[in-house]
Amino acid sequence: MEPHSKLRVPRGLWKGRANKQRGSNLASNHRPAKRHRFDSEETTEDGDTEEVFYVVECSPEPEDEPEMENEPVVAPDSEKVEEWNDLKELFFRATQMYDNDDISEALPLLRGVIHECHRLLLLYTDPSCLYNGLPRRTPSPEPISISPSAKPAKKCTCAESPTAFHALLGTALFLFGNLISQDSSLAVDDEPTHPATYWLAALDVFETGENLPSRTSGRGCVAPEDWRMAIVWGRTLLAVADEALSLSQGRKTAPPPPEPKWPSPAASPFAAIALRRPPACRRITLSASPHDLLLLAMDQFTRGIFHMPHPAHASEEAPVETSRPFSRATELFTIAREVLALAERLPTASERLRWATWADGILQQMDMEGDTNREQWRGPVTRARGECWLVVGTARMEDIEAIAEDRGWDEEVLDSEDAEEAREGLNRAIEYFERAAGSAKGEFGDEVEDMPDEQQQMHAFLAEALLTLANLTKDETKREELYQRAQTLGGESFLEGMDVDD
Repeated sequence: MEPHSKLRVPRGLWKGRANKQRGSNLASNHRPAKRHRFDSEETTEDGDTEEVFYVVECSPEPEDEPEMENEPVVAPDSEKVEEWNDLKELFFRATQMYDNDDISEALPLLRGVIHECHRLLLLYTDPSCLYNGLPRRTPSPEPISISPSAKPAKKCTCAESPTAFHALLGTALFLFGNLISQDSSLAVDDEPTHPATYWLAALDVFETGENLPSRTSGRGCVAPEDWRMAIVWGRTLLAVADEALSLSQGRKTAPPPPEPKWPSPAASPFAAIALRRPPACRRITLSASPHDLLLLAMDQFTRGIFHMPHPAHASEEAPVETSRPFSRATELFTIAREVLALAERLPTASERLRWATWADGILQQMDMEGDTNREQWRGPVTRARGECWLVVGTARMEDIEAIAEDRGWDEEVLDSEDAEEAREGLNRAIEYFERAAGSAKGEFGDEVEDMPDEQQQMHAFLAEALLTLANLTKDETKREELYQRAQTLGGESFLEGMDVDD
């Protein structure tokens, strides 16, 4: 090696210059470690300096340990599985009797379902262990990662949705409350006689199922959405909204207390349900406005409809059968009819218009999915859409009448944008009613009294739409034609007492 040859820097070292130490090294223990590389004969131009190379050592990136695709789970024992299957079978028979309007059979079966669920609530904090088992507890669980690069969620291997038990119990309470609303004398012993008690308890059950630790801890698998629970949750909110509306309108009196004093959880299923209710849950009461309850119901319906399987692949996505056979068309039609029935009774025109339009959107979805191509749905859906647009048209008419009371029925009122929208809604209602009548009978007959009640009611709806449209029509000849049609459909006494313009 030549004396003045250029010193090569070893790979992995960082080159620097340092002064030779003079005197004692007082802080040697606090300086970084160095590795000196130089020849005894070779120095820099400055005799007081030397070339120094620092060792650069990088720790390798810690590799993620391969995560098990599924967390170990202790399978439920056969006795628990048998208990759950027996409960599902009892619930299935109860809903069958309910759908067949066999109250004498449905009521004791639903009572048995609630009693059995009460027993299981006392035994298990999370009753989903009956069918899904419990995850094995590790002595030192890893912290949950909240970074954007978090690991993908574990694949769900649950036998059923974690909320299956709560969906079953909540549905049983909802149906039981429906029967009590028809006849409060059906309640026995210490059972509540007010239907809202059952509906409010069902809402508590749904909230409890939604907030199970297995769903909120972030450690379990991501289970499929329980669309059945979401649909019944929404329907229960509608029932509470209907009850609240009846109380506000004076149609019913003596509502139940917001939070009744139940006996011990062991003695009352309602006390056990209240015990399991999430502490941060804001309980719904009958003091809530129907409109606000409808907004909550809409959220649940939207979630349920989004995850509800379509007929083409229902077998792949439908949860394990625990109730009546699945029909997407039936579910959609039931939602639309129940929302419309409540919308017709809302106090303000703007609320009636909003929710009748929302119900029509659900029925329109049935049209787009081809349900109305089948004979069994063509007439009912068409008629229901006519009712939706009748509510829309009459709600618009109510706003126009308020303006006309101040100005009078002049051309400015009849040419307004509100009047045009009202006429459009009423014309659509008339079109749907006429199509529904043609689907049911071919054409309207003259003898209204001989028709079934459903046909007579549709005649009344059509007559109302014709009469309201006539009041918004400027052309006198056309207006008289509409009056004549309304009178023909409604009978000789139909126009008596009606608000008919001269």
